[in-house]
Amino acid sequence: MSNLGESHDAMHNHHLSNRAELSKIRVNTCVKIDKVKLTSPSGISVYADSQTPTVDEDEREGWLFKKLASDTSKFNYYFYGTGSHPFSLSSLKNVNLTCSIDKYDNSASLPFIVVYTKMTGVGDSGAWYKSKIAYTLTGTDKIIAGELVNLYCLENPNLNNGLRDIQLTNLVTTGTADSSEEILTISVQSDSGSLINSKILVSNVGYNLNDEIKRNIKLIV
Repeated sequence: MSNLGESHDAMHNHHLSNRAELSKIRVNTCVKIDKVKLTSPSGISVYADSQTPTVDEDEREGWLFKKLASDTSKFNYYFYGTGSHPFSLSSLKNVNLTCSIDKYDNSASLPFIVVYTKMTGVGDSGAWYKSKIAYTLTGTDKIIAGELVNLYCLENPNLNNGLRDIQLTNLVTTGTADSSEEILTISVQSDSGSLINSKILVSNVGYNLNDEIKRNIKLIV
């Protein structure tokens, strides 16, 4: 998977400069916000260093990514950040997204989930994170172009929205990824190696922390 490291490290300063705005939609122990608008300051911080998403051509709900050139453009939607209480990797029950892969060419057409942990100053594997874990689809997963599905890692979130659930069982780990490491941010991403005219619609993202905090964030335009 061609984009799991280089594009994030190259753009980490831009991403970190948006952390103040991103904190408005981040989890804390009291507030649960269930939607982010594309054109709002919070929305801009969610898609951060990405190509700007657009309204769907078929008027479906969500943010549409369409690759317009044969380059390394992609999307990274960041939707978690620490609040008053940090959570470790061991607290993470699941991460999920509801999406449609509108054009399938190869495995690079598929979105995936990445969880980053906070730097400690010892054994950090990235310029702005200690470890990262990417959860991806496998070659045996059945993908139908244009079908809205729920993709998830770890436990099934049981979204009960009538859509097919597909677990991301393939892990690509960078760094130690010890269960005690503190979660820095969580994102859903596309692959920079995807072909021109690749299209992915994402309508919802979410996560579950210790069954204490469950979020399902609607991406609206």
